[in-house]
Amino acid sequence: MSDGNVAHDNHIFKRFFMIACLVVGLCVSAIFLALAMRSKTLLFDQMVAQARAHFQSIVITRKWSAQHGGVYVIKRPGMQSNPYLETPDIEIADGRVLTLKNPALMTREISELANENNIFTFRITSLHPLNPDNTPDSFETIALREFEAGVNEYVITEKTPKGERLRYMAPLFVEQSCLTCHAHQGYSVGQVRGGISVSLSIEEVNKALRQNNLIIAGLNLVTVGLLLATLGFFFRQMRNRIHKTQEMLLHMATTDMLTNVANRASLMHRFKDVFFRQRRNATNLGCLMIDVDHFKAVNDRYGHPQGDTVLKELAAIISPCLRPYDTFGRYGGEEFMMIIDGVDADMLATIAERTRAEVEAKLGKNAGLAEVVTISLGGTLVEPKDQDIDDIIRRADEALYKAKHQGRNRVVLLTNYAGYGKPLVP
Repeated sequence: MSDGNVAHDNHIFKRFFMIACLVVGLCVSAIFLALAMRSKTLLFDQMVAQARAHFQSIVITRKWSAQHGGVYVIKRPGMQSNPYLETPDIEIADGRVLTLKNPALMTREISELANENNIFTFRITSLHPLNPDNTPDSFETIALREFEAGVNEYVITEKTPKGERLRYMAPLFVEQSCLTCHAHQGYSVGQVRGGISVSLSIEEVNKALRQNNLIIAGLNLVTVGLLLATLGFFFRQMRNRIHKTQEMLLHMATTDMLTNVANRASLMHRFKDVFFRQRRNATNLGCLMIDVDHFKAVNDRYGHPQGDTVLKELAAIISPCLRPYDTFGRYGGEEFMMIIDGVDADMLATIAERTRAEVEAKLGKNAGLAEVVTISLGGTLVEPKDQDIDDIIRRADEALYKAKHQGRNRVVLLTNYAGYGKPLVP
């Protein structure tokens, strides 16, 4: 595989790997983000449930108080009577004074105690309050109007100088016991008379949530890192296997499986490349056709497996003698071809004769045969009149035919520089 193809494949793998990393990173991050958002939702729902529980506790306490017409307590020094009740105070037999704590006043005083202990705060309010202290703020006003429209509860979070707080509000409906104090306002049973707003600090919850988010972010980074490292490992393994497979397929496509030299398709491709380069650069280019002498007789006498051994040993003898930029391969059957760049007629003749002599000395012995096995060579140089490689191959084939006709085990070159048809013999 060429360096250009390898670089191109590596670029594709890198781009695909980056896309896969992006997809994996986004998917995993989305999962952890969903977990973080789910945690926030659960904590928020928990705070709302807590506020709702406080509201229900207050409502139950108010209901008990309302069912008994309020609660009388001993009026101690400094204690103010409810100015919005007609006769809040009574004197008992021992001379002590009792003052009535109606449900609304009781609710407000319990709220003050809760606020002092920084537990939570709540207040009763109405769009038409008897006590100006129960006038609704902006949140409560919006909530009360929503209740009149049929909303069951109203929740927001808001920033305050003391930190972020959750504000919850639910409506209070007029009951028969409420008419004792509010009948003159025109209320009837079942109407929204007002509501109770509950305020909880969520600073601790937010702190816990931030810590939870940091843990989730850390787990996300670790998980994404491990996944990407694993993905990178498998991508490298896959890339290496694909490269090896491509190299194997390329080898199979360009190599003769018997002799392990270039096959005919690869020879023709290489020949065309160097031919057109020779045309551009005006350099010499030689071609040698090689044929094993009496190869049919070898097959007939020793069998085809031994004939295959002769072809393999022939390739093994010639291949090491070539320069790195020369090309040698099996043209077909017992015919081979050499494409030799940058040679003149004399050098081509020298290479051909040296090859012939080397084969004559070694081939039979290396193939395990008793007799000498020789080759015939026909060669030519590329000439200006040649239009394509077929012209060159045709001339080299003609030279090879002449070498065979003149007795085999010889070299014949057909070239304007060496003399047309002039044999070169050992």
